[in-house]
Amino acid sequence: MKLHYKLLKTLKKLFGKKSLDAANTWANLGFNPDEDYWLFATPVHLILQRDSFSMAEPLSLTTSEHESLITTLNTHFKADDLQFYQHEKAWFLRIKNDPQINTVAPQTVIHRDIQAYLPTGPGAAKWAQLSNEIQMLLFEHPVNIVRDNAKQLTINSIWFYGLGRIKDKPNLNSQ
Repeated sequence: MKLHYKLLKTLKKLFGKKSLDAANTWANLGFNPDEDYWLFATPVHLILQRDSFSMAEPLSLTTSEHESLITTLNTHFKADDLQFYQHEKAWFLRIKNDPQINTVAPQTVIHRDIQAYLPTGPGAAKWAQLSNEIQMLLFEHPVNIVRDNAKQLTINSIWFYGLGRIKDKPNLNSQ
């Protein structure tokens, strides 16, 4: 089992399924989420089926692959106020505005047609555009060229889930 999924499993046990979101997780790891919106951002490989896509098992990436992909994503989406972060093997996305989407964790989607699990809600169409842009950016990324030449699955998408925001910061001066 990959480290990211172990982290999620542990957090679900500690905090319950309802409170598991990327903002609270980021804060529980000791980082400041401010009042922005946060999502988990998992690099995945989508497999083309006859008339659909399914998700492969979680991928194992090297530290340099993580860093290279995140640097590319942050450079490309800087003007859009999207910022990717990494803690160990887990990725996070910080965004300023509510994307207005409902998401599903990738563990639910593995080996299934992803169509029924794509983001829903008022922001779903805009989010689909963002996902397509990310997929195009990843298509010829140097990390994927090396992985493809080594007969490894490429990172051809990012799966977002666990939307969260910490609205009220605790007053550290009060008792």
